[in-house]
Amino acid sequence: MRPRTKPGIRQSATRILLVAFLVLLVAVPAAAQTTTDPPTVIYVDARETEAHLGLLAETYDVSAGDIKIEQSGRSLEVSDLTTAQRESWPVEMVFVVDLDNRNAADGGLTRATSAIATAAASLPEGSRVGLVSAGRVADVQVPLTTSRDRLDVGLSQLSIDKGSALLDAAGTAGRMFDAADSGLGRQVVRSVVVVTGGADTTSVNGREAAASGLIQNSAQLLVVNLGTPSPELAELTGAVGGSSIAASDDQDVADSIQRAVSTGADRLLVSFDQLEPTEDDAVADRASVKISIADQTRILSYPRGMETANILQLGPLTEVETSRFAFLGNEIFLYVSVGLAFLGISTGVWALASMFGGGESQLDRVLARYSEGKEVDEEEVREMLVQTELLQRAVDFTEGFARRRGFLSRIEELLERADLPIRPGEGMFFLIGISVLVLGLIWSVTTSILVALLAAVASGWGAYGAVVFLAHRRLKNFESQLPDTLQLLAGTLRAGYSLPQGIDAVSNEIADPMGEELRRAVTEAQLGRELEDALASVAERLHSDDFSWTVMAIGIQREVGGNLNELLMTVAETMVQRERLKREVAALTAEGRVSALILSLLPPGLGTVLYVMNPDYVSLLFSRTLGMIMLGLAVVSGVIGLLWMKKVITIDA
Repeated sequence: MRPRTKPGIRQSATRILLVAFLVLLVAVPAAAQTTTDPPTVIYVDARETEAHLGLLAETYDVSAGDIKIEQSGRSLEVSDLTTAQRESWPVEMVFVVDLDNRNAADGGLTRATSAIATAAASLPEGSRVGLVSAGRVADVQVPLTTSRDRLDVGLSQLSIDKGSALLDAAGTAGRMFDAADSGLGRQVVRSVVVVTGGADTTSVNGREAAASGLIQNSAQLLVVNLGTPSPELAELTGAVGGSSIAASDDQDVADSIQRAVSTGADRLLVSFDQLEPTEDDAVADRASVKISIADQTRILSYPRGMETANILQLGPLTEVETSRFAFLGNEIFLYVSVGLAFLGISTGVWALASMFGGGESQLDRVLARYSEGKEVDEEEVREMLVQTELLQRAVDFTEGFARRRGFLSRIEELLERADLPIRPGEGMFFLIGISVLVLGLIWSVTTSILVALLAAVASGWGAYGAVVFLAHRRLKNFESQLPDTLQLLAGTLRAGYSLPQGIDAVSNEIADPMGEELRRAVTEAQLGRELEDALASVAERLHSDDFSWTVMAIGIQREVGGNLNELLMTVAETMVQRERLKREVAALTAEGRVSALILSLLPPGLGTVLYVMNPDYVSLLFSRTLGMIMLGLAVVSGVIGLLWMKKVITIDA
């Protein structure tokens, strides 16, 4: 029998496990917090056989044995190791202080300014320092100077402000080095130390403008976070080179700022004998090197035979793998492939549904009159555009849905006006099919359901607009033929033809669409419909007011009597004169219409050009409340101006 564990021993073991667990909870974050960033290479001189590197590192107390360098898979020995301070490189440092009132309650600004003054006093003799405040706007408080007293006075004059233009302040600090350039070139240590308590809120310029000011003057960025890290500064630090330091508590503010100043005031200078380029190198005029310090590794490439301190030229070398199938990565080919794949899948589903759809096929219905003596509507079979069972069911479903909703007749009328030989159900089915096809294609390419829905709606409206355009163009052609048609009809009446005979003769001589519509009216009259009703249906079908007035005049003349050919000539002459007046009015108002078009397109066009040239400048209109208000007022005033101009240039002829 196993002996029981005593309660005292069990409780002691539980306490030990609990304490060990708590120690792990404390130790793991502490270890994570003390991890260091890889060294940032900010300077390379490869003009000679021996290459010289300048590095921004967490610590400069390292030996040659702590540094490992590899090039082309071979380990290289460090030929010389020193620091910028040992070589007496001048130091230039600009402090950026966040003035946002988020730190006012606990006195964060006072502790930060006091710590900056103490840390600046530890800089080497002759170092130049400057001060930039990041409040609602970025402002230079102290230009670069060797006087610590001027820095102390500038720090003492800082006050809490509502706003934090951190990116603008960082860019301003970077451009201060250019204004104070003493001709030392790259043999100078330049750093910007930003002490912040949170995110950027009021910067006018974006990250690109701030990075430009720092990179052009070979300045590194060191950020001391007294609160929530700023995502804008984190992106900027990665772009220009530097590091971020978090102050864990109020007592750690001075230590964190001192650490940032010590890091930014020195550089690690490493020299090694570089290898000659070989045929295996991806790019012959650039060298790729991997450097490791204290288990932290950085891979960089630099141009051979020159000196550079531009961090944009020191990134890792990207190897581009060439292949005979490289065209498969082309964006246009991707769109085409997705479209063909979607079309292939749809065709496969269509084929399977046609084979296994069941029910009576179209061919069976056609052959039914020979096998079973069934009556088949040949006109319906001939006019059907879709001949498969599955698609016919889909067409019937959409047609029934439109009939129940009450807009089937409007669709049929629009298709007749456009002279499209399809049934309303088929038209609706094709419209829905186009929208669904565009939805699937755009969604598969962009993976955005909102963009896909907008594209599907736009394609549906585009197809509907195309039908409306065809109907309007046909009506315009019809009405342009009407005066000539009336003159021809009057001539046939003078020659002794009756009205039905004259319309029949004119329908065979005049071009479509007038000839087609008149032939249809004559056919309906021959089948027993009144001629006036057949002509009135033409006017109603095409929505032609001019032809409706013509039919009305013919009906009145047949009731009261009179000379019909003179009446038709008078109506034709009236239409010609009215059309001439419309064109004169259009010519006189052309300047106003063109001005309205240009003024309506100029603001969005100019805004698009500005956005392409400087996205950060224009994006303020969409990211700030004041900008959105101004944008809304501009849209409203533009619409009012367009309506006003439309009222001025609109003349009823």
